[in-house]
Amino acid sequence: MILKIKNFTKQFVLKRPFLINLFLRRRFSNELKLIAGKHINNNPHPSIIHFSLNKAATQYTKKILRECVIENGLIPVHINEYAFYTKFPYLTGLSTDEMVNFSHIFKPNGYFYSAFGGFVPGIPEMDKYKVILMVRDPRDILVSWYYSIAFSHSIPPITSNRHEEYIRKRKKAQEITIDEHVIFESDRVFNILNRYQIELLDLYPHVYLTSYEKMTSNFEAWLKGILNACELDINSQTFLKLVEDNKRLQPKEENIYKHIRKGKPGDYLDKLQPETIECLNNKFSPIFETYHDVLNITGS
Repeated sequence: MILKIKNFTKQFVLKRPFLINLFLRRRFSNELKLIAGKHINNNPHPSIIHFSLNKAATQYTKKILRECVIENGLIPVHINEYAFYTKFPYLTGLSTDEMVNFSHIFKPNGYFYSAFGGFVPGIPEMDKYKVILMVRDPRDILVSWYYSIAFSHSIPPITSNRHEEYIRKRKKAQEITIDEHVIFESDRVFNILNRYQIELLDLYPHVYLTSYEKMTSNFEAWLKGILNACELDINSQTFLKLVEDNKRLQPKEENIYKHIRKGKPGDYLDKLQPETIECLNNKFSPIFETYHDVLNITGS
C-alpha cells in the first residue's frame, strides 16, 4: 500500500509543472551538487560504476546495489535518471570531447554511479573504479524493449526534452509488428554491446562481467559475485531480505503493462517469427562469441 501511494504521489507531481522542480531538488540533491562541483564524500572505498543495457534489469540491479552501497557509506548517483526528467544530456550519448564538461561528476572514491545503458566516454582514471557490466541476450532485450516502449515504460514529464520523443516512439511501436520493431532496433543494441567490448572489456581487464541470465538462474550466486567484485560488505539480514524480495518479485503470469513483464530468458523464441530469429542470430553472432561465458545462448 505504501509503495502504491508513493507511485501515485510521484505521478501526481510529474503532471503538475509547478511541483516538478521541487520533486527534482529533493530526488536528485546529490546529483545536483555533483553537477555544480559542490558534493564531497570522504569515504575511501573505490567508486562503483554500473554499466548495462536498457531491459537487462538495469533499474532492479540499481535498486539492489543502492541498498548495498548505502550500507557501505557510498553515495548513490543516478545521473541518467536525472536526465530522464530534465534537459540534462544523457552521458551515454556524448562524445569524449563533450564529456569534458561533465567529467568532474565522476570521483574515484566514495560514489556509486548507476545505471548507464551504454558506454560513457571520457571518465578519468577508470582503472581506479570498481566497474560492473551487466548484459543480456540481445534477442530478449529487443523483445522486452518492444513491450516496454509500446506499453509499459513511463513517459518523461514535460520538463524533459525527451517527452515528445517518447510519445513518438510509443506511437511508432504500436503501429508496427514486434518483428518489424526488433529488426529496426537491432543495430542500436548491437552497437552498444560492441562498444562495450571495444572501449570497456578490451581496455579494462578488471571489469566484472555478469548477466541477466546469471541473475535469473541463481540470484544468490549472482548477488555474491557482484558484492565480491565491488568489495561490498552487507549484513546477513540485508542479504536474506534481498533474496526473499527477489522471490516475491517473480511474476506469476505475463503482463505487457508491467515493468517486470515476464522475467524469463529465451522469451524471444515465443514472440518472434523464425525468419526474424534467424536474422538476429546472424547479426549478433560476433556478440555471442564475446559474451558467451555469461549468456545462456539458446536457439542460435
